[in-house]
Amino acid sequence: MKLLFVFSVLVIWLQSVYAEETVSGTEQRPLRVVIPFLGDAPGQGPEHPLVDVRRQWGKTSGRAMTIERFPFKRSLMMAASGEADFHFPLIKDQDASDQGLPFAYSSTVVHTVNFVLYTRRGEDIDLSQPEKYRIATHGGHGNLLPFPVMEDHTIEGSLRKLDTGRIDAFIFADSGGDPVLLDLGLMNIERRLYKVYDVHAVLSHDKKGGEVDEFITEATKTMSRELLGLAGVDQPYHDWQVGDDSIPALVNAGK
Repeated sequence: MKLLFVFSVLVIWLQSVYAEETVSGTEQRPLRVVIPFLGDAPGQGPEHPLVDVRRQWGKTSGRAMTIERFPFKRSLMMAASGEADFHFPLIKDQDASDQGLPFAYSSTVVHTVNFVLYTRRGEDIDLSQPEKYRIATHGGHGNLLPFPVMEDHTIEGSLRKLDTGRIDAFIFADSGGDPVLLDLGLMNIERRLYKVYDVHAVLSHDKKGGEVDEFITEATKTMSRELLGLAGVDQPYHDWQVGDDSIPALVNAGK
């Protein structure tokens, strides 16, 4: 009888441990999120506001999350390999797919971003003939453009090259380029909308459609659009130029 009692207690204990492991090992385990450096650098000033958007996901969902930051390519590959649960953000052309790519886009669009064409004042760039021009974008974004471009390492460097005539155009997100342009005060550069892109999280192909992908979808539904606005994304394009009185307050705040 004593042996039977011990055996029963052992069975109940094992069932309890298994139940706890099932919850914490899948739905309740902390998510490892990786975010690249986005115009900021380690130890240099405050974090990019999009990091706060991810923190909000954890707070509103109650899901534990660890957020780490790495150089862009490393962050992306950590998600692609499954070393991290997901990388954020990655811009996606609406006509593109993740077939043949080493990673998968999240099922839902998290937000949108405006890409701007920066040129010198008075110089008309005909993008139907891009081969005639020296066009640059920020590193890691060349695949978004349907023509060959140079990839630069800094937004400031690209805008200075444009101002001095070393390149003819620079194409990048307004949330990244506009505050730098305003801070530099380059009056010889003008801007206009190039294209509005979708922005996704990135995960490994075997996580697409799974519980991590579902978490991203649900978190996107409930996240604060105001917080996105403070990050300078998911906003309508504003057509302004350096020297105007109509420069959006968010651009001034971000410089």
